[in-house]
Amino acid sequence: MTKTKTIQDSKNNKTILLVDDSEDMLEVLRRNLSLKGYKTYSTQNVQAAIEILNTTEIDLVITDLKMPDVSGMELIKHIRANFKDVEVLVITGYPSI
Repeated sequence: MTKTKTIQDSKNNKTILLVDDSEDMLEVLRRNLSLKGYKTYSTQNVQAAIEILNTTEIDLVITDLKMPDVSGMELIKHIRANFKDVEVLVITGYPSI
């Protein structure tokens, strides 16, 4: 008899990288995703996100669009050029984007 994988089981092996300059937003995302069984990494800047991507297998990146120094758009371009299997979800606190 084969065991059917439940939705919760499949989530437990997914790794998500959170990138946002707001520590409060990172904490909210970490807590909620951890409760659902996801493993998360988080950082407040694009340079550190790229270092994590280079050393860790990541399934999804959730990134803020507007950040100081290097924008989330630059991170998305880097991911598309170098990590084609990584999915990206963009969040922003700016209603005009």
